[in-house]
This record gives sequence, C-alpha cells and structure tokens, in this order.
Amino acid sequence: MKRSIFLLMAALSLFSTPVLAQKAVLTGGQNGAYHSTFCPPLPAVLSQHDFPNYKCTTSEGTLDNIKQVLAKPSNIGFVQLDVFARESQAHPEYAQQLTIIRKDIACEGLWAVTKNTSITNFGDLLGRRRTPYLIANGGSAASFAFLQSVDPDGLGRAKNIRVAANATEVINTVAASQDNVVGFFVQWANPENNNIKLMVDKGLNVVPVVSREVQSAKVNGEDVYSVQEFNLTASGFISNGKTVISACTPVALITGNPDAQKDRDAKDDQRDLIKAVREIPSSALLPQESKLAALMKSVRVVSGSALNEMLAAADKAKKAAEQLSN
Repeated sequence: MKRSIFLLMAALSLFSTPVLAQKAVLTGGQNGAYHSTFCPPLPAVLSQHDFPNYKCTTSEGTLDNIKQVLAKPSNIGFVQLDVFARESQAHPEYAQQLTIIRKDIACEGLWAVTKNTSITNFGDLLGRRRTPYLIANGGSAASFAFLQSVDPDGLGRAKNIRVAANATEVINTVAASQDNVVGFFVQWANPENNNIKLMVDKGLNVVPVVSREVQSAKVNGEDVYSVQEFNLTASGFISNGKTVISACTPVALITGNPDAQKDRDAKDDQRDLIKAVREIPSSALLPQESKLAALMKSVRVVSGSALNEMLAAADKAKKAAEQLSN
C-alpha cells in the first residue's frame, strides 16, 4: 500500500514540475560559422544570466532567421547586417517588430574574385556595366542586391548576373572561366574554411569591395560595412600569411522588439533578455579555441588616410572604366 502511494505521488510530481519551453538561437547551416563557431558560447552564457533553454538551431540563413524571430519574438537570430538592412528597407514595419541586440561578434568578408589581375580595386568594376557576375545564392545574393541598391549609378547598373548554388561553385566556375567573369560571395575569413582555402588555392584575384557608396551604407543610422585586413592563410615561422583588404558586414544578433509584445511580462522578459546579452563581455561570446581567438585578434580595421586613399583610387578607376565603356 505504502509503495502504491509513493509511486502515485512520484507520478503526480512529474505533472506538477513546470517544463520550460525550448527557445532557439537561430544560426544557419550545420557547418556554417554561425552554427559551429559563433553560437556555441551563447546558450551557456544566457543560462548564467537566468535565460535557460536556448539552443543553437540550424536554419536556412539570415532571411529565415528574420522570419523565425518575427514568428517567435523570444528567439534570437544571427544575421548579416547588410541583409538585415536590405530587409528593413523593404519592410519598414520591421523597425517596430525587431531589435538589433549587438553587432560586435565578428565581421563577414565580402569577396569579389576574378582571374583578371588588372582589376585592382572596386572602382574598376563599378564603371563596367557589362561585367558578367556570378553570385552565390542565399545571403550572398541578398548582400549583392543591397550593394546594388546603395549604388544605383555604379554596381546597380550591372545586368549580366547569374546565381550559383553556393560559394564553392562560384570559386570553381570563376577559376575555370574567362578572366572577365567576377564572382561574389560572403564568408567569414577563417583560413581553415574550405571556401577561403579554395579561393587561395585557385590563385584568384581578390578585388577589395571598397567604395564611397559601400562606406556610406547605414541601417538605423549605423554603418553597415567596415573595411578590414584579413588573413587568408595561417602564418608560420617563415611566412606571415596572405592578407587582403575588403569590406565586411558585421554578424549581428536580433530578437523581438519589447514594445511589440502583447503583455507586460513578455515586454519585461524581452527587455531583460536584450539587456543581459548586451552586457555580456564580447570575449565571452567569441570562440575560445586558441587558433580562432588569435584569428579574431589579428583582424585590422582600415581607416583614416589609408581608407581615404583606397576610396580616392576607386573613384579614379570608376571614371576611367566608365570612359572606356562609353
């Protein structure tokens, strides 16, 4: 009898224990940098700040992450800031529904690649309306479309555009094509990444995506791009590694806007969540592996006179290319 009562009480206790719903930190593909590198530290840190049950969750990328956060505002999503800016332009209501929590985790490089070594800066491309472009699908294609929108008289006039399945196809196709083809994709510059390795191994010319229009692009009054120097190969005892300069777009974290929530508790929960994530030291959200940590520290922001020289060179090259094409 006693045993039966004990079992009954144990069973009832299972029903009385609250089960906390799992929440998502939306990333991207299983092997992508968001899911494999940048997300893993976040759920543990959130749990320490009294926000348990967040799990790194694969998705179809930035556009899908925006959609899923709109559907469930307590979710957190990794996004390319330029793609988020483009979607915000197309959907002004997003400003009331979504909030950027922070954008200081990493910066994804914009890679314009070609076999043509005479193309030395982005201005060479902006003045050539008939240049054939091959763009990686997904976030890269959305980034390219945003770049066109902020430069309607330059890149915006490009019409010969094809879309490839992914960055790997872009690199291989450009390497096997004539030297007038330009490939474009967005990728975090990790020397261990297969696409970065392939780009280097194929010996493609990396054209810095730097122009005044790129530099002036903004979302909510904040810069969408910065210009950085990236290491594409690991340094060793003999070599410092191969470095290139290009624009990059920050990896941002978004969630639901507290003011858009329906009840007081939901509003307060969202405000507390955003406050907690913003107060987390950036070092706690970065990869802890020694190689990746060193890589993050090695990135150098290009600014001041060096950046002004690049912008002036792009202006000059654009005018020269326009005169040749007209």
